[in-house]
Amino acid sequence: MTKTIDEYIYYINNIKHYSKQTVSSYNFDLKDFLSFCNDNEITMTNITDKDINQYISDLKIRNYSVTSINRKIVCLRNFFKFYVNEVNENGNNPMINFSTLKTPKRLPKDLFKQQVKDLLIPCEKKQIYAIRNQCIILLLLNTGMRVSELTSLDLLDIDLQETCIRVFGKGSKERIVFFMPSVVPYLENYINDVRPVLLNGKENENALFIGSKGSRITPRAIENILNDRASRASVPFKVTPHMLRHTFATSLLNEDVDIKMVQELLGHASLSTTQIYTHVSKARLKKVYEKTHPAAKTLSKHKMEE
Repeated sequence: MTKTIDEYIYYINNIKHYSKQTVSSYNFDLKDFLSFCNDNEITMTNITDKDINQYISDLKIRNYSVTSINRKIVCLRNFFKFYVNEVNENGNNPMINFSTLKTPKRLPKDLFKQQVKDLLIPCEKKQIYAIRNQCIILLLLNTGMRVSELTSLDLLDIDLQETCIRVFGKGSKERIVFFMPSVVPYLENYINDVRPVLLNGKENENALFIGSKGSRITPRAIENILNDRASRASVPFKVTPHMLRHTFATSLLNEDVDIKMVQELLGHASLSTTQIYTHVSKARLKKVYEKTHPAAKTLSKHKMEE
């Protein structure tokens, strides 16, 4: 099995040109699997799906996360596919019927009010970056856009008069999102005074938000902007662009906005995605309960009469 593993690592590294990180991960995973096989006297010729099940059970006992186990399952599927296709066409592939484990859907965290306020406190040394970054954060909070959608915006996509933006989401699906009129002065300042400076003479750049090199800003740059401001807060915290998107959605739900409208604003193809993405706060649940449940209504009436 060792020889086949070495051949596979050479194959994905030199022929398929997988990334260094993927090659390193696959090499680690396969060496771990080899160790398991050696301990249980399993070879390429006698391995069965029961052995794979035992290996997965062993990973669980070793407290590997579902994500890590799934990576190893994908690695083994690719490895045995290579073995049958490139090494031994009559060989056994015990991974044919194996799929990845179901991953628990974790709700992204939203930001507390104080954390939102901290993000809106400029800390940049250069004024032009402070103005640009303020516009970026305000739009993420006001629109719930994905960071990839925001970085893809062109200057012509934004309408300051109508306070709306044309967004192209996943699958190039177009939608309209809105922002508060209070954001307009910030955007006007950025577009009229700051953006031309950041472009540094480039006339063919259509991007709304410009990075330090005079071209379209990247998602990674926006992550760094958020982390920089969050790290300078009185109580530093971790933040991602996705958390701002979630904060936007939960804020709307807390104000009893119809979930289908939230779905439209977020650009979700399925309502079920929105339901998973935007957890309903306890406060809102309690409010709905007290308004609708018969027993709650009766108790509330008695309380008023007393």
